[in-house]
Amino acid sequence: MKKILTLFVISLMFSASNVGAQSPDEKAIKKVILQETEVYMTGDSMTWKDLFIHDKNTYRSYTYFNYNDINIGWDSVSKRVVGFMKEMKTAMTYTALIQNNFNFSLSAKIACVSFDQVFKGRQKGTLPDSYSKEFRTLEKVDGQWKISAVETINTNSFISPNPSSIEYIVNSFGYTYLAAKKTNEALEVFKTNVSLFPEAWNTYDSLGEAYAADGNKKLAIENYEKSIKLNPKNDTGIAILKKLKAN
Repeated sequence: MKKILTLFVISLMFSASNVGAQSPDEKAIKKVILQETEVYMTGDSMTWKDLFIHDKNTYRSYTYFNYNDINIGWDSVSKRVVGFMKEMKTAMTYTALIQNNFNFSLSAKIACVSFDQVFKGRQKGTLPDSYSKEFRTLEKVDGQWKISAVETINTNSFISPNPSSIEYIVNSFGYTYLAAKKTNEALEVFKTNVSLFPEAWNTYDSLGEAYAADGNKKLAIENYEKSIKLNPKNDTGIAILKKLKAN
């Protein structure tokens, strides 16, 4: 593991910007990287798993707003990420994915890559675009590039404290509690966000989700209805509301 990460860091220090014609390997690598993000967004865990090296050195790191989540070993990485896929609503929140400014360091069987990534937000809504600096290590196995290490630094952590960014950050704290099964704490965070941003559809959506997790169907329905009133294109919220009312 240490050898892989050292190679990753050293290669990035000496990698040159990807300008001019791309090699076949660079094209293949960019395709794998894009596909990994796209299937993650849609929750296609089977395809996502097939893009990775499955061994004790598989590595994932996510850094955001004084928070760092690290998993080492395929079992740990897979369990963590597939769990996120089941809970997240990225496909609802964001409408476009941009990956650019690629830097490559290639050998016959190892690739180290850095790039910038942007998730574009809906025009109607309050969440800001999401920016991150991404790093990938890939290995070539039987002629196919597979991901062995993923590192994400979410640079939204460093943007100016405008209202939409504050809403986004507070919401993230709520989901951290919710993922840890600390529903009461999550409810308090989401209720605070609603009071701070009463015209933001996503704050009500998140509060509704927390109430549903807490078993309070009445308040879950009430908050999802408020969210949908503010954003009639909240398709995921509409589907959840329909399910709550049917049960």
